[in-house]
This record gives sequence, structure tokens and C-alpha cells, in this order.
Amino acid sequence: MMLQDILGKLKWSGELKECEIIIRHRGAPNDELAISGDKVTEIKRSYFSYQGEEEVTIPMHRILEVRKGLKTLWQKQSAK
Repeated sequence: MMLQDILGKLKWSGELKECEIIIRHRGAPNDELAISGDKVTEIKRSYFSYQGEEEVTIPMHRILEVRKGLKTLWQKQSAK
């Protein structure tokens, strides 16, 4: 299943608010930033947006992992 399909399903089922989206964010510890699913405002084919201090748009290719509690729902495959 593709990443945007998983995020869309989580959004429409109401489960996205229980998830964390881990993204590549240079300057953050380990270059990773966790975004709470309840902050997500929009999911499109190539990006998603979330509300921080202002609305931020993140390209899908920067998502590293989607977690619900301790369970990993999706994880980016490393380049070989």
C-alpha cells in the first residue's frame, strides 16, 4: 500500500490523531522530527501539510516512518 493511501485511510478513520509521522528535518536531533497526526491539515499525492506555529508543507519523500503507539505502520525503505 502506498504511503498517501495509508495516511488517507488513517485520516478518514479518525486514527491519524493517534499517530506520529517521523520526517527528515535537518537541524533537528538525528535529523528527524516527529509530527503528531492531529496536527495534519491536508494530505495530497506528493505532500502533506500540518499546523505548527504556521502551516507547513512537507514533501512525501521526506517521511521516514508512520507510527501508531509502539507499532510501525509504514517505514521508508533504505536505498541499497
